[in-house]
Amino acid sequence: MSIAALRTESTTAAKSILSSGVDTLTTLSGALSTAAPYADISSAESAFVAAIGADVEKSNDVVDGLYTIVRDALVMAIGNIRVLEKFIGLRVPQMEDGNNFGVTIQMMMAKLLKDKREQLEKSLSDTSKYYSSRADAIDKFNHLSNTSKVETTSESSGKSTGGKDGDSNTSSSNTSSETKTSTGSDKIDAHRVKSLAALDAQMYCDLKFALEGMVDDYLIILDNFEKNMDKLEHPRGKAYGGYGSGGSSMVY
Repeated sequence: MSIAALRTESTTAAKSILSSGVDTLTTLSGALSTAAPYADISSAESAFVAAIGADVEKSNDVVDGLYTIVRDALVMAIGNIRVLEKFIGLRVPQMEDGNNFGVTIQMMMAKLLKDKREQLEKSLSDTSKYYSSRADAIDKFNHLSNTSKVETTSESSGKSTGGKDGDSNTSSSNTSSETKTSTGSDKIDAHRVKSLAALDAQMYCDLKFALEGMVDDYLIILDNFEKNMDKLEHPRGKAYGGYGSGGSSMVY
């Protein structure tokens, strides 16, 4: 496949993303309103404290649902932005003197896309730490039973000489295991419960804000493409053919 064919393929993919952009935003906004029922963090914390009750090890269904929706949306948006970045990179014309206004627009849009993508990638990375933090918080409850298993293996070898069968080597291996269970206090630490609920509420807000920010950024990207699509696709006019056989993507 030639560079020109790949450039055409990239343009088709970018235009497909842009044409479905409003529908994508509508779907995500609807999903967020359903999955994020609490308007403020205090309401979320109160609800989560009540939901934890005496079972601190059960998952938070609200945060779990939002976690899946938001992270899937972030991955989708990051992938789409990368497609748009490639589209612009493959539409940068060969370097020439003058008539570079369209190229300037391409450079500005490329920077916007890069900045937004990196923000989304950071949100994706930051939210991945939720379950590790939650597990650490649960481990600090002193009323939970703790079971540990210790396995020990011992080996020995020896050599005997003489005897009816002559010299011989002997070896043996023994494995033993021991399971220990420790029982904690019968009383659940109320402050630990609030701490766990606060952690859940913080992640609830982080996820909610991440998706709201992503929707806003995606809208800004769509708007900028709509306003500048002609210059982004044809920075030196539709009659220009100076992309070269390799389609230089040098930004200058």
